[in-house]
Amino acid sequence: FLYLQFGISMLNLVNVKSFSKCNPAEYRIGDECCPMCSPGNRVNRHCTEYTSTSCIPCIGSTYLDTPNGLTACIPCTQCDPGFGLMVKHPCRPSSDTVCEPLEGFYCTDPTKDGCKAAQRHSSCEPGQYVRQKATKSTDTVCDSCTGDTYSDGSFSSCRPHTQCDTMNLKQIKPGTHQSDSECGQETSSPIAAIVSPVLITVLIMVGIGLYFCKWSPNKIKRPLHLFLSFPKKLKREVE
Repeated sequence: FLYLQFGISMLNLVNVKSFSKCNPAEYRIGDECCPMCSPGNRVNRHCTEYTSTSCIPCIGSTYLDTPNGLTACIPCTQCDPGFGLMVKHPCRPSSDTVCEPLEGFYCTDPTKDGCKAAQRHSSCEPGQYVRQKATKSTDTVCDSCTGDTYSDGSFSSCRPHTQCDTMNLKQIKPGTHQSDSECGQETSSPIAAIVSPVLITVLIMVGIGLYFCKWSPNKIKRPLHLFLSFPKKLKREVE
């Protein structure tokens, strides 16, 4: 009877050990609670009743960043330029790669220390100005020009249209929200350029005619005849 009671007690002790929880720094393998490997290392051989856990370092592009009972290390993250990423901190046996956005990109999927995905910064369109510059964590913020102002999309604020009259210039093209006013020098009209010399010539001929006439009714016929024939004579001489 005593032997039977002793056997039952030992069996209970085994069962209690089997179902008891391991310490936070241990992991369970079968009935054993084995010591964990430190960060940067993995399990080479599990512990036994007589030996402790055997650990070896992570090698190649692998890591383990916490105490563990794993037999394989985790592959390092790759910072893919196709996702707008580059390496901020390289992978080590005890820590994963940390990525950050490429120049001209901002993070769209942030992590504790880095970024998983990024997108290219937006550009403001003509008629808009940059209200807030982009950063590695935020996109560009654009706003529209109003009133007599314009922007080509790269300005930090909309600029007023040039007033041509203040520079003694003529406005060739009015300004829009996308472009400034265009100014130029005053130019004479082609019609005015033709009419003015003709008008001056006519006035001179009228003056000559009046000179010969001297406002005398008796002398109007001959001088007037000379006046009217003068352009024909002049034309023949030119030819």
